[in-house]
Amino acid sequence: MELMERIERIEEQVFALMKEDQATYFLNQRLTVFLSVGTKKRRARVQTFRGKRMASIFQKIKNFLLEHPVDYDWIKVDVAKNFHFCSFAELNDQLRATRKNYFRKGIAFDARFTCAFLEEELNGNAMLTPDKDTPELRVNLKNMTRYVELQRRKIPRVVFTDQTNCILFETTSVFSEEEPIVIEMTGTVEKIRVSPRTTPFEIKTVVTQASDYLARQVQADGRFIYGYFSCFDKTIQFYNSLRHASTLYSMIEAYAVRPDVTLQHAIDRAKDYLIEHLIVQPNESAYVVDWEQDAEIKLGANAAAILALTKYMTTFKSRRELALCRALANGMLGLQQPAGNFNHVLSYPSLALKEAFRIIYYEGEATFALLRLYELDRQERWLTSVTQAFDYFIAHDYWKQHDHWLSYSVNELTKYVPDERYYRFGLQNVEQKLDFIHHRETTYPTFLELMLAAREMIGRMQADGQTDLLTTFPLDWLEATIERRMQYQLTGFYYPEVAMYMKVPERILGSFYIRHHSFRVRIDDVEHNISGYCRALEQIHQEEVVKR
Repeated sequence: MELMERIERIEEQVFALMKEDQATYFLNQRLTVFLSVGTKKRRARVQTFRGKRMASIFQKIKNFLLEHPVDYDWIKVDVAKNFHFCSFAELNDQLRATRKNYFRKGIAFDARFTCAFLEEELNGNAMLTPDKDTPELRVNLKNMTRYVELQRRKIPRVVFTDQTNCILFETTSVFSEEEPIVIEMTGTVEKIRVSPRTTPFEIKTVVTQASDYLARQVQADGRFIYGYFSCFDKTIQFYNSLRHASTLYSMIEAYAVRPDVTLQHAIDRAKDYLIEHLIVQPNESAYVVDWEQDAEIKLGANAAAILALTKYMTTFKSRRELALCRALANGMLGLQQPAGNFNHVLSYPSLALKEAFRIIYYEGEATFALLRLYELDRQERWLTSVTQAFDYFIAHDYWKQHDHWLSYSVNELTKYVPDERYYRFGLQNVEQKLDFIHHRETTYPTFLELMLAAREMIGRMQADGQTDLLTTFPLDWLEATIERRMQYQLTGFYYPEVAMYMKVPERILGSFYIRHHSFRVRIDDVEHNISGYCRALEQIHQEEVVKR
């Protein structure tokens, strides 16, 4: 589509959106429009246009684009609205009270908007973070100055005092890669593409793009590029064997949703790296070693490797890795204590106990992995280990941890042992967390996994007529919270309209980020989103089959 045609379609959409509440867009009888244009290789350029009529502003925008005939991948138009005046001191107080990178308004430092920034610019350039030299400030003047210089904006010098006038504003936004897409605020911290609900098509698209991202991170030797801090394109210099294995698992889940040769090749490279470089087998037991963390052996890493390798065998119709999975499971059983719980961390090569307990997630992951192995290898010792572990989990109220791995595990366990104690544990594990999940402002992806595994278990309870435990369970609230989180997690997806404000957009396109961790992208941030959405697609498909 030609550039002028794209901007004209955006213009039509903007006029349609502004039909109602036009007064909210005017400040001192002027409209203010931000034009963001960008390519996949560099941070978007942002220009501000003002005028009394929207038609004349769009004519200025067209003239600008004609004068700068770049082959733009993306165009975004933001119309400022809902203005709020405050002092610089009041702004600073408001920023202090806001979670890092969750300030979702634009800021102008003068009434003419000559020094004004969209919230995407502010957050994407770390302009609202403490300055090391002036930690009492929450406006980072160094980063702001650097950004202005890089953008080559002609902005008059602003002297900041407590009394400096500031204008906070929201925007009506339209983005175009091809067809125009409306971006809107749907809540206090939600700014997403307009959609009546999360459709299976959109979920599959997100899973596809996220798995493509992970495939791009798998290097020739099979090792992942671990992640980036997106604002300034800084590569994370760290590695974690557990997350290598669990990310591989999610890639295989995504392959089941959308088979792809490039993805399969990346899966094979990552699998080979796991087996050849991260797993040792000194005896009948095998262990995943975290070489870069003092050669640790973690219960959770063995579990993640079993999950990845059993998923690989199921998906690609192979049994080649079964003996290795048995050895990895032997390693986990060697960590299980007579009471049923597991030791968590050993040192390699001594195999001496380093930490009896590190993090609750390891034990849920371990039991889930043993059950996935049991599905392929019906040795009773795998199932016995899990039931002994659950005796301990129940006796020690592990449900209070609201762990997604325990939700996966108890759902899997009740397929083989439909004991009321396990069902009750699974319900407790999710029920008292629902309110927190529903209203949580961060895009914590394992919440969706927790709820979907519980919903699958509940579906089996209903099918088997075991509904006594469900009489007081808030089924409708669970469904509403699942639907909300499925939409809400998309606020952490690097759609191009978000990625375009980062230093190198193409590096992080299609990934998931953690906003309050400086827009961090890490392979495990992506994998948990993929796993949740893959399970959601699976359940949607099952519902459609039942309806037929």
